[in-house]
Amino acid sequence: MTLLLLYLAIAIGVSFLCSILEAVLLSITPSYLAQLTQARPKSGRAIQAVKDRLDESLSSILILNTFAHTMGAAGVGAQALRVFGPEAETLIAVLLTLAILYFSEIIPKTLGATYWRQLAVPSAFTITWLVRLVYPLVWISTRLTQLLGKSDKDAITRDEILALASSAAGMAR
Repeated sequence: MTLLLLYLAIAIGVSFLCSILEAVLLSITPSYLAQLTQARPKSGRAIQAVKDRLDESLSSILILNTFAHTMGAAGVGAQALRVFGPEAETLIAVLLTLAILYFSEIIPKTLGATYWRQLAVPSAFTITWLVRLVYPLVWISTRLTQLLGKSDKDAITRDEILALASSAAGMAR
């Protein structure tokens, strides 16, 4: 039972961290970053570096999160089978799915999106460390993304500009 709880805690804990990092990273606004860089240059540069390498930052988070989910499910499942027997397999799978959903996805992403200002600096340093930790896998992910993605991914189309102008004109009335 101890091993079961340990696997569960590690899986949910690591995934919780990944989800909060992702939400914080994607919530940081350019205006906040500019203000922070003026007030605390070292912290601002750390966040800017992580944002400048967004593909690597997100890849490292997703890689670790996937490992946590997969290895956690395998470990918890194997231990649950030993402790509770095969008759509890479906119940354990459902409970694990709900635990991962709420405690490592919904709650941490809500916290990250709500408290991103307070978490931005420590998250940037954590993400920098995380990229280094899983860099070989990040490198592969980045290359795959470049192969599969379009080179003009950030280009704004004429239709998008027209829709934005139309929306702005509607708000001005």
